[in-house]
Amino acid sequence: AITDGLADGLDIALNQEVTKIDYSGDKVIVKTNKDEHLTDKVIVTLPLAILQSSDVTFTPALPDWKSYCIQRMGVGCIEKIAMKFPKNFWSEKVKGSEFFGHVPSTEELRGMFTIFYDINTPNKKGPHVLMSVICGDAMSYRKETSSSNIVNNCLSLLRSMFQDVPNPDDYWVTNWSRDRFSKMSYSYMGLGSMGKDYDQMAADVEEKVFFAGEATNRRFPQTVTGAYLSGIREACKIVERGYSSTCY
Repeated sequence: AITDGLADGLDIALNQEVTKIDYSGDKVIVKTNKDEHLTDKVIVTLPLAILQSSDVTFTPALPDWKSYCIQRMGVGCIEKIAMKFPKNFWSEKVKGSEFFGHVPSTEELRGMFTIFYDINTPNKKGPHVLMSVICGDAMSYRKETSSSNIVNNCLSLLRSMFQDVPNPDDYWVTNWSRDRFSKMSYSYMGLGSMGKDYDQMAADVEEKVFFAGEATNRRFPQTVTGAYLSGIREACKIVERGYSSTCY
């Protein structure tokens, strides 16, 4: 897996929830629910919603220019549902398109399964996977219902659009809004924020606390690509400044 390659040779402490980052001294102390880690530099990759909360505290408190920027930025959420079927029942009707849409019948359903993506392999031999999204007004419904109900609702919709729709062999429904370690899925420019806020999000504090993540990437926010590149950016920043130190 890609993550296995990225983790090769690294000392990764699993199942440790970070609660405090203390950069008041010469060293940075990262405190978790189980241990303390002493380091010269730290790269913070916490989701923006976590930074906006008090789940992780900083000592001393982050400077005003940084904390104001964090609070100005907006946090949004979109959920995805992916279902693997034993056969492809949609390609003929949509004429091989890689995606097709659906217009909700009522205002209450706006944002619920409005577009479907064909995630099949190029040769169309399987696996046969459809992915859809839940966003906007429909997010309140996702927060209140189970994944199995989401799947049943999606199947009912597909069966109103296509014939002979089988039950899925497997499915996956995200629930980022209720994940206490994320509470969101993407950042955006909130009311009163500006493009330069992304640059402020990326700025380090006292050359000891560095920040990475999609909310720090002005060119590629809201993407895994942006998050990945921001991590490389911060690592390069530390190396290019001539630090020969340990990082966490």
